[in-house]
Amino acid sequence: MIWRSAFRFAAPTLILRPLPGTTRRLGISVMLAALWLCAPGSRSAAQTYTVADLGTLPGNTVSEGYALTDAGEAAGVSETPTAAVATVFSGGKATSISTLGSSVSVANAINGSGQIAGWNSYNSDPNFDPQAFLYSNGRMLNINSATLFPSGTEASGINNSGEVVGTGYISASSFHAFLYSGGKMKDLGPPGAYQASAYAINTSGQIVGSYSLNSGASGTFLYIGGKMTTLPNPGGSGGAFGVAINDNGEIVGALYPGAGGGSHAALFGHGSWTDLGNLAGAQGSEATAINTAGQIVGTAIFPPIYKPFRAGKHVPFISTTSGLVNLNTLIPAGTGLTLTDAMAINDSGQILCDATNASGSEHAVLLSLN
Repeated sequence: MIWRSAFRFAAPTLILRPLPGTTRRLGISVMLAALWLCAPGSRSAAQTYTVADLGTLPGNTVSEGYALTDAGEAAGVSETPTAAVATVFSGGKATSISTLGSSVSVANAINGSGQIAGWNSYNSDPNFDPQAFLYSNGRMLNINSATLFPSGTEASGINNSGEVVGTGYISASSFHAFLYSGGKMKDLGPPGAYQASAYAINTSGQIVGSYSLNSGASGTFLYIGGKMTTLPNPGGSGGAFGVAINDNGEIVGALYPGAGGGSHAALFGHGSWTDLGNLAGAQGSEATAINTAGQIVGTAIFPPIYKPFRAGKHVPFISTTSGLVNLNTLIPAGTGLTLTDAMAINDSGQILCDATNASGSEHAVLLSLN
């Protein structure tokens, strides 16, 4: 199983708070940092895939997938013209799990038991005050702790034990990482941090996140067994950060080979970072997920086009021994789908992607090995 939070390409020195009422490709934007662990990593050879459109809730035209189980069950959102609805995609059907009457709900993570973590937002509150949830056995539980985090919480990751991690807002500009375990929420800090977020937790309870201190220092933390460690940046780079961790303790994310340059997908294992490179012509790439076998997927972003302006396209990839491979080249022709973002990969090698269909609408899709 792969436990991961979602990502956006981020500036190297700042954690950014999401805009009120918006859904996020992978939650809070991340700071650059490096991680220290001691597990090996590997890269897979590319294979070909079939594609299944996961659809939307009835009456919707847009869906996005964020997380995937080994059984091929996905979690994400289905969107109305004005809001997002937390959705599970299973057995060829999209089902709403939004049961708490929220205006916006987002399912960010799912474990092998089908428990789902995410957050809700309510139009009745004039301020952005997200409420983290844990969905289990057909019931959505609000796990927000107003005592610890008066301005709300957002869940980003969950493991097979049902432990949830995410971001808790102390104020509009100050937030800390949290761990929800055994029915209680804990502020992980770290001490002296005015901004910190936890993105992912694996079966062993290892938590990866990022922080910015009042002193101005920033980086990535690793939380293991009640102890938080600040991790060094890789030498000779403009920084690095991790967004996903597998059960072997392998980390994937991105690094900046030089100050001011674009990002490259990266793997952390054997005590050091490995630069996985970039797709030709892309201005940046990031690895978003890794499974237990060490297969890695991610997304590259290309420069915008001007006159007329068009935003830079997103292209999903799988990392191989020959470099990054565009997943669009590994699916059949004539599907009517253009893959845009790779969000997760499970231990069966299935890949959760977002794609644009022939009508121009975004849909979550599942790639399965031939």
